[in-house]
Amino acid sequence: MKILSKHGKETALNYIKNQIITCAMMPGSTIQIDEIAEHLNISKIPVREALLALQHDGYVTVIPRKKTIVSKISLQDLKDIYDARVLIESFVIENITEKCAENNMESFLLLRKTWEGIDISNQSREAYMDFLHSDINFHLTLVSLESNPYIVNLCQELIYKSQRFWYVALFNNDMHTVREEHLNILDAIIRHDAEAAAAACKKHISVSKALSILSD
Repeated sequence: MKILSKHGKETALNYIKNQIITCAMMPGSTIQIDEIAEHLNISKIPVREALLALQHDGYVTVIPRKKTIVSKISLQDLKDIYDARVLIESFVIENITEKCAENNMESFLLLRKTWEGIDISNQSREAYMDFLHSDINFHLTLVSLESNPYIVNLCQELIYKSQRFWYVALFNNDMHTVREEHLNILDAIIRHDAEAAAAACKKHISVSKALSILSD
């Protein structure tokens, strides 16, 4: 029994988007609608609906009457995405109020403990993939504190799209540097220094941008 169209579209969208972000579907590759529908046990209609939504967000490119491919990513895309992240994420973090920080202190302390304990000695592909997943969750956790849902949604999309570069360039990310920069951001938030947290965030994203360019 196949999944209903409404739920099928959401299932297909989440699946395809995750495959694109993690580069299981590489930039420029053709998306096989039949295979996705069979894998997810849904009809082809919700898969096509999901692809239309992903086309709107820039994840896929539809070539009329031919095929749909995973959108390619350029050096200019990389620069533009990271420049936008520097502006928006640092704004979000700088506007974390003392009350908000206090209300979420338990989560911040737990997040800090998690990052302090992350093993960066394991250089396997699987460990690196797990590290990238943790990195996404770190940034999503912080931007979710913003009360404006439009800013949150925009930040989330920028984070997902920037992570594609790291999945393309596996093993080129400096895990030690990323961990220390995350801890610096959290330490500033925990001591209620929003300005220092925003500055640490700007530095962190700028360093990630530079490393991404070198990895290109």
